[in-house]
Amino acid sequence: MRLHRHLVSRREVLLGSGALFAWTQMPRLARAEGRDPRMLVIVLRGALDGLGAVAPVGDPDWSSLRGDRALMLDGKTPALPLDSFFALNPAMPNLSRLYKAGQAAIVHAVATPYRERSHFDGQDVLESGLPRPGASDSGWLNRALLALESDGRVNPTGSRAIGVGAVTPLVVRGEAPVMSWVPQNLLPAGADTQARLLDLYQHTDPKLAVALQARMQLASLGGAGGMDDPLPAGDSPVMPPLARIRAYFADAAGTAGRLLARADGPRVGALGFV
Repeated sequence: MRLHRHLVSRREVLLGSGALFAWTQMPRLARAEGRDPRMLVIVLRGALDGLGAVAPVGDPDWSSLRGDRALMLDGKTPALPLDSFFALNPAMPNLSRLYKAGQAAIVHAVATPYRERSHFDGQDVLESGLPRPGASDSGWLNRALLALESDGRVNPTGSRAIGVGAVTPLVVRGEAPVMSWVPQNLLPAGADTQARLLDLYQHTDPKLAVALQARMQLASLGGAGGMDDPLPAGDSPVMPPLARIRAYFADAAGTAGRLLARADGPRVGALGFV
């Protein structure tokens, strides 16, 4: 879903319009002395072109190397300057505002040590925080929370973490208790979700894998609906795909922010998004 050839993917659009929605739900006292802060980690499971999100427009070779995909300050949809060298994708005005206010940072050109070709193993490494896939069934965020508890900085009673989504993200799974919240209107399963489910079933339940694969083949022929059908919002007309995705994401991020803002709420949260 491209709004413009320079807007690389829906993930960047979501980062600009929805991902930062949770921040508005956070209490401004979060940085006050003596108050423990909150943290919401958003895992985008598809793909994000870093150069399509934050472009080195100050590099003299940028335009020639990137070609017609290059974000430019004087382009048809001008990039948002961050400093004299980097500029932000124009679909991210909220991130630009927070960056200029000193409330956001961008860590560019970083990666895990994983160099193989499995998308799912790569996600496992990213969320577990370990150098190889399958090394642990806990995530780095949950382990960090346990470390804060042992240091006396987080009350060890009750749930201190929340996972938002149909499945609790690995990054927040572990020994520390985790609450879960699932948006009422889930998005239909896209191609990436279907592929991940098929991969899971092939390793755990071959019969289900065969049934799912047959269902996917039927859907690809137009013989069955449901997996990619748009979801109506109540009695209103079906929203356009991008609007529906943004509304879903804003709802999930906003709910996570409100729960984290409670004095008796969780200290950390994770939101996985396909």
